[in-house]
Amino acid sequence: MTRNRLVVIGALAAAGLLAGLLLVFLGGSSNPAVAHVGADTIRRDQLDLAVEHFRQEAKAEGTPFPDEGSARFRYTRNRLLGVLVYRTELTQAAKRLGVRVSNIEVLRRLNGGNGSEEQSADRFQYDTVKAQLLLERIYAKVTRGITASTTPELAARRNAAMKRFVDRLERETKVRYEPGYEPGP
Repeated sequence: MTRNRLVVIGALAAAGLLAGLLLVFLGGSSNPAVAHVGADTIRRDQLDLAVEHFRQEAKAEGTPFPDEGSARFRYTRNRLLGVLVYRTELTQAAKRLGVRVSNIEVLRRLNGGNGSEEQSADRFQYDTVKAQLLLERIYAKVTRGITASTTPELAARRNAAMKRFVDRLERETKVRYEPGYEPGP
């Protein structure tokens, strides 16, 4: 290649890099943030997956799903965003507590704990099972060492300890929703 061609190619590469950086810094992403949970960001594609999961569930059950753009759709979408925020809070709490769940454990739970044929699961189902396993392990860690003389008393004490943990988690986790995405009452 001639020196002039190298200069042109270099200039084009630099212009492409600059355009990409401008998009990032000016928020021109095609997958914008819809919520921020502490240092983590929930993106629109994650929310779209949750919406699509429930749209397919409604279709399979023969029930209507709200039309895009309707107030009911926005309400449903924003409530699903609340679920994603809660899952992110659980994941952050699990990291702080040193609680882990492996992909194999999630797949085993999805398949009913047996080694038989795999069932088809979408990403939302997978993440639901992972969140459930994290919650179970967090519960075990938060409530270990709690004793009582009766089973009902033990359950009540453990549940109270977990409630205090979740309340503190929600109080201490900074959540910020992008305009138009905050879950309503």
